[in-house]
Amino acid sequence: MSERAVAVVDTNVLLNLATPVVDGRPQAPSGGDPLKALLTAYDVHTPASVIGEVTDATGGDDLLAAAADLVLQAAHHLTTHDIADRTDGPLDYGLDRGESEGVWMANELEADLFITDEFNSTNYLFINLVLDDRNTLFTTPHILCTLATHEVLPVEYVDAVLTYYVETKGWDPQYVSQLRQHHLEQ
Repeated sequence: MSERAVAVVDTNVLLNLATPVVDGRPQAPSGGDPLKALLTAYDVHTPASVIGEVTDATGGDDLLAAAADLVLQAAHHLTTHDIADRTDGPLDYGLDRGESEGVWMANELEADLFITDEFNSTNYLFINLVLDDRNTLFTTPHILCTLATHEVLPVEYVDAVLTYYVETKGWDPQYVSQLRQHHLEQ
């Protein structure tokens, strides 16, 4: 990836990408850093509300807090936009402020990608409808596969981390399997 495409991300994307890095349990994959890979491969933008949501997740002694701490340590690699006063409020249909502002920002910036983890819900369809360019909609498993395709992350690591997410985060195994077939088994 020679030219860095603009990517807009929401809170769960950042936290999920940081999770395997801070997870010391045996089932956590090693050999890659998905958060660092995203931040180096793309020009990553996020609404300030997302950083607020990440900050709210800190302070505990659990995996989520550790992931949030890692995201905040890497936050200087993100371009943060304070857009709360430029939007009307959260979009309807169950999206939180970070997701709503992320969709708005992706449209405003004409971003190459909007990355979300709303693929296990009807919110994915709603986000697809409100994005100006439907080709910009990516999910975390999709971006991981893209990072493997472009040799930013090793294919073996991405395969292992996808299994990790299916087992620990409840990601849809059928969706992940389709992404594996399309991107990793070529």
